[in-house]
Amino acid sequence: MTVNKIMVHADYNKWHRMGSDIALLQLHRHVEFSSHILSACLQEPTTSLAPDSSCWISGWGMVTEDVFLPEPFQLQEAEVGVMENSVCGSFFQPQYPGQPSSSDYTIHEDMLCAGDLVTGKSICRVSGGGLRPREEVETPGVPSSAR
Repeated sequence: MTVNKIMVHADYNKWHRMGSDIALLQLHRHVEFSSHILSACLQEPTTSLAPDSSCWISGWGMVTEDVFLPEPFQLQEAEVGVMENSVCGSFFQPQYPGQPSSSDYTIHEDMLCAGDLVTGKSICRVSGGGLRPREEVETPGVPSSAR
């Protein structure tokens, strides 16, 4: 399936990547939904998720903080736990406190923090080899043909 148009969030700034990091892909033609092709649902902005709940992350970005996703650029996914923004923010302390820098990251209230502090899985990094290609992710009780 080829992409007709990529719509990047109007507030996304590639030099400060922490916010509004989302895009929509318009395909060249309509698709038939099936067990392998489903729509993605976004929650209302006021939705609050419990810190002990889990969610799935996916994308074609960095495999680790220093490694780009290699060709053939296969979609990656991982299951991670939701965490309090204050906990997440503690991992993004300014390099030089009191001296703001463009490389400093800030966690805002409109952001959702998720990761696994035990395994290292996160949006940026998964220890032990990175995010796995979609078909390699194990889903308990669900055969790989149904994912």
